[in-house]
Amino acid sequence: MAELHHTDTPIITDYDQQGFVVDHVRFNGAIAILGVEQFGYAITSVNTNTELSTDDLNMFSNLAEDPHLLVIGIGETMTHPYYDFRQKLMNIGLKGEILPTSAACRTWNLLLSEGRKVALLAVPASRSSGTKR
Repeated sequence: MAELHHTDTPIITDYDQQGFVVDHVRFNGAIAILGVEQFGYAITSVNTNTELSTDDLNMFSNLAEDPHLLVIGIGETMTHPYYDFRQKLMNIGLKGEILPTSAACRTWNLLLSEGRKVALLAVPASRSSGTKR
């Protein structure tokens, strides 16, 4: 895992096929946003660019404080029901919402604005035409 960027305001302000802009910092490739109690949120790049695996969920299994929800952005579209991800989430005791990346970014920002304890794992995706945030 790459170096962590710590912040109290991990708002996703932009994303594209190469990565994300979170808290005014550009992250290339897939990202994870973890809740790290004493430092605020920790943001890191994940070692994949286009596809997630269930192994990517391991970083969420030993957090100091479990999030209420893990938002997972899987790319441009939902191509299948992701049963393997759902099973892994159950095994590590987390609730997850699996969405296209565009919806995951919107959901993340909304839940964060409501003060919810959330975490995020997402791969880059192009923005749908006409989508505004």
